[in-house]
Amino acid sequence: MNVAVNASSYNLGQSQALQLPFAAKNADKSNQERRLPLGQLGNAKISLALISKNIFFGTCLTRCLQEMTTEFAVDAYENLDEWRQASDQALAQIVVLCAIGQKETDATVHQGLETLLKGASDIRAIVISDVEHPSQMIAALERGAKGYVPMSLDIEVVVGAIRLVQVGGTFVPASGLSSLRPSDAPEAKTERFKQVSSLLTERQLAVLKHLRQGDQNKTIAHKLNMSEATVKIHVRNMMKRVGVKNRTELVFMTNRLL
Repeated sequence: MNVAVNASSYNLGQSQALQLPFAAKNADKSNQERRLPLGQLGNAKISLALISKNIFFGTCLTRCLQEMTTEFAVDAYENLDEWRQASDQALAQIVVLCAIGQKETDATVHQGLETLLKGASDIRAIVISDVEHPSQMIAALERGAKGYVPMSLDIEVVVGAIRLVQVGGTFVPASGLSSLRPSDAPEAKTERFKQVSSLLTERQLAVLKHLRQGDQNKTIAHKLNMSEATVKIHVRNMMKRVGVKNRTELVFMTNRLL
């Protein structure tokens, strides 16, 4: 079975005996011609670019998507640079960034999304990773991703997440965020508020207020007439006192309480 996958960017080295049944780049022109922008879809396929440094995972996911549905036209690439150099780059409506391991996931969330979405706000990005920590999910959404899909989920969920993003939704597994969700009970909220307030100084609460508004350290320093280094110290101390690992979690944990 020959699967029409644009994966010529996957470099197999010098060996010619290991050629996989990938279609050559731009070979399926008929499919490309049927791809249209999201607002003008009709019966056209949704163009999906899959970026995976792990060739095996990228190949398997591409084939699974094509076996399960005919609504996506999937092109696979090893990295964003090769995707940007491809002649069909402009056709991509959804870009799936795959990452395996903490280091690669960090790079994808903190650098990959910025590189992808810079000057391309019409592209909808989805991160697929084996890292399921809520802080990564929140960070991905804050940096413009429309979905974060853990690899522990079924392939049917992956397809559903892509469909949801396609129509303008955002996908994050509820189980991944449940550990960060404060209790809805009024008593619990009041108690947590007292605990947070008692842990932070008046100056730290002022910094937190601007932090929750999305201000960067430099902006906060200017507004509160303090040095940027002092802002960083306040943020670091607040994270330690509240018991979170980064500023994203700090905002999330205090947003509904303060």
